[in-house]
Amino acid sequence: MNQTADISAGPPSAGSSSPSDAGSDIRERLMQAGLHEFAHFGFKGARLERIAAAADCAKRMIYYYFGDKEAFYIAVLNEAYSAIRSSEAQLDLDALPPSEALHRLVRNSFDYHDRNVDFTRLVLVENLQDGAMMARLGGDALRLRAAALEPLDRLLRRGAQQGVFRDGLNAADVHYFISALSAFRIDHSGTWKTLLNVDLLSPEVRQRHLDMLLTTLDAHVLKPPVPVAL
Repeated sequence: MNQTADISAGPPSAGSSSPSDAGSDIRERLMQAGLHEFAHFGFKGARLERIAAAADCAKRMIYYYFGDKEAFYIAVLNEAYSAIRSSEAQLDLDALPPSEALHRLVRNSFDYHDRNVDFTRLVLVENLQDGAMMARLGGDALRLRAAALEPLDRLLRRGAQQGVFRDGLNAADVHYFISALSAFRIDHSGTWKTLLNVDLLSPEVRQRHLDMLLTTLDAHVLKPPVPVAL
C-alpha cells in the first residue's frame, strides 16, 4: 500500500540557519535514524513514525527527501556501504609497504565494525532478505563493488610484484576473510556470551581475535621464504 504525504511546504528552516543548511541537517538526522531503525527491524518491520520521531522532524520530510519507504531504505543502505568504503579510502594504502597496508586495512575493518554496530546489523538484515534491496542499487552497486575490491586488488598485485605476497591472490577472498572476522564478533556477541560464556566484545578477546586474523591472513598472502640450500 503506497503512503502519501503533503510535501508541498518543503523542508522547514531552523533558527538562523539558511534553508539549505537546515535541510541538510534534517536529511542527515533522518539518515541516522533510518539506519538505526532498519538495522533493528528490517525493511518490513521499520516504522517511519519512529524514524521521524527519532530525527525530531515531521514524517512528511521522509517523503520530501526520499519519495517513499523503499527509496529511503535504499538510500540508507547506499550511504552505509559508502561510509565504510570512504573510511578505507582515507587509509592511503598505496603509499604504504604492502604488508603494512594490509594490516592497516584489517585494523580499520575491526575498528569500523566496533564503532558502527548499526552498519553491521543492517548488512545482516539485508542478507536475511537475500540482498533484495541491494539488487536495486543499480549503478551504485558497481561503484561500491569497485570501491571494495579495486584498492585491495591493487595492493595484492603490488605486493606480488615486490615479491612480498604470493602470486594470484584473489581480492574477493581476502575481503571475505577480513569482513567475516570483523563482523561475526559483532553479530554473534549476544549468543556467544549467553551460551558459550565468551564475551567477543571484551578488549582481551578482541585483541586475541585481531591477532589471529592478522597471523592467519599473513600465512595466506605472504610469499614463503626460499629454502636455503645446506
